Parts: sequence; C-alpha cells; structure tokens
Amino acid sequence: MRDRATQGLAKLALEPEWEAVFEPNSYGFRPGRSAHDAIQAIFSGISQKSKMVLDADISQCFDRINHSAIMDELIAPFGLKLGIFRCLKAGVNPEFPEQGTPQGGVVTPPTILQTF
Repeated sequence: MRDRATQGLAKLALEPEWEAVFEPNSYGFRPGRSAHDAIQAIFSGISQKSKMVLDADISQCFDRINHSAIMDELIAPFGLKLGIFRCLKAGVNPEFPEQGTPQGGVVTPPTILQTF
C-alpha cells in the first residue's frame, strides 16, 4: 500500500508539467482521453478532406522502453528521480534489467507515459 501511495504522489507531482507539453493530437494513455476520442478526431479530420489513416501495432513496446532515456528527460528532485528509477526496475525481466516497465502498478505504461 505504501509503495502504491508513493507512486501515486510521484504521478500527481509530475503529470501536470508533462501533460502541458504533450501534443494535442496525442491520445494514448492520457488522462481523460480514450480510443473513442482518437476515433472522433480521425473522423472529424477525414470528413473535411481525404487523408491517410495509419494504424500501428506497438506489441511489446513496453518491454523495450529504455530506462536511461526516461531518466535523462526527467527533471525532478533527486529523491523523486530515485523513486521513479526504482519503480522502473520493479518487476522487470531480470534478463534485460535496463529495459521495460513494471506491470500493474500506479506508474505502469498507461500512467507512466502520461507522466513522461
């Protein structure tokens, strides 16, 4: 419970800053946004004139996230950065400890990408 609460605090501390710099047409893993919002945006865009719509499968994307790249982009006090780093390392495949994100926690892919 304590770990989940700490992760929640980190998310609440970082999310507003990062949410402000995301592209307005980004829908994946964003608070208050869903696949239905993306579909509506696509429909609105193509109803005005013909366009191409591409769909990409990001299978195993979260198995390949580089921890160093995330940490390099994170501007936060040392204690918070250390906590995020530990969250990234929790439950990751020991065969590839420098990659991937844990599953099922507060700062897992649906929320970690909102934050970073």
